Amino acid sequence: MTEVVCQRMLKHEDEDSPEKCRDRRRRRIEMRRLAAISAASSPPLTPSQTRKENPNWADCSAESKRIRTAENSDLQATAASSSSASSSGDYRESSSEPERKPVFGTMSVAGRSREMEDAIAVRTRLCRPEISGRRSVHFFAVFDGHGGPHVAALCRERMHVFVEEELKRVGLRRESESGSGNSSSKEEHDEEEEEEGLEERWRRVMRKSFERMDAVALNTCACGCVGYKCGCHLVEVPLGGSTAVVALLTPDHIVVANCGDSRAVLCRGGVAIPLSQDHKPDRSDELARIEAAGGRVIFVNGARVAGILAMSRAIGCSNKHIGTAILFFFLW
Repeated sequence: MTEVVCQRMLKHEDEDSPEKCRDRRRRRIEMRRLAAISAASSPPLTPSQTRKENPNWADCSAESKRIRTAENSDLQATAASSSSASSSGDYRESSSEPERKPVFGTMSVAGRSREMEDAIAVRTRLCRPEISGRRSVHFFAVFDGHGGPHVAALCRERMHVFVEEELKRVGLRRESESGSGNSSSKEEHDEEEEEEGLEERWRRVMRKSFERMDAVALNTCACGCVGYKCGCHLVEVPLGGSTAVVALLTPDHIVVANCGDSRAVLCRGGVAIPLSQDHKPDRSDELARIEAAGGRVIFVNGARVAGILAMSRAIGCSNKHIGTAILFFFLW
């Protein structure tokens, strides 16, 4: 007996499922529409004829009025939805396509080091500067610290801020210079901008950002103190620093700047394309610069500045033989 009751309950639930209710409702609406169409096509009857043929004429007329009212409301709702859809479609067509967020992944391995000295920074949609046509600029950076993780961590927190400020400053500088002065000075400024070119403006932005980052790192100790008066040992301060490789991605360009021996590589069709050049002490130009500054390159497990640092340029390194100049790559 229990099984029979359960089967009936399951059958009743199946009959009252949402899908079957919707199907029955669609059928009822379709039957009402067909009835309304047939009533409209048939010749109208006088009230006396209708009452003679159909005693329940009042009920039928009331029902037909309800059907026609429902149909009119359905038609109005359909027209309103189609008009709103068309207007929204026109708006979508008139407005520009939203820029897609780049897909990225990060991985960092400490290796044999006692503590993690590297840092990774990613800022998608950093800003929309004038230099990129008011389109999004995406920021990607890797910092390889040495002598402690404090400089790399500081670069991770501050480098994208400096880059964003310098990108915005390019447009503000152009507006201020064009707003002041007469027409002849404006024309001269436009000619200078054309001669300077887009690549040189990107170079100025990246160079200024790296210089500001280096100045902040030099004035910040591992203990967090800003300035030169802190309780750290004098030997620990000169050893701290970090390399930096920064890649800015726009819809049209890839801008890469690096300082040190961290690398940027582009993979295209299974082929690795280098986007940066390492600053190593055994490079002929770097070796000449170090020796001209009074430094020495000693080969101890590879070429090293003063036998310690394996790169010839870094951020936040107070060693006078270590430079902070950057290498720049601009790809169309």
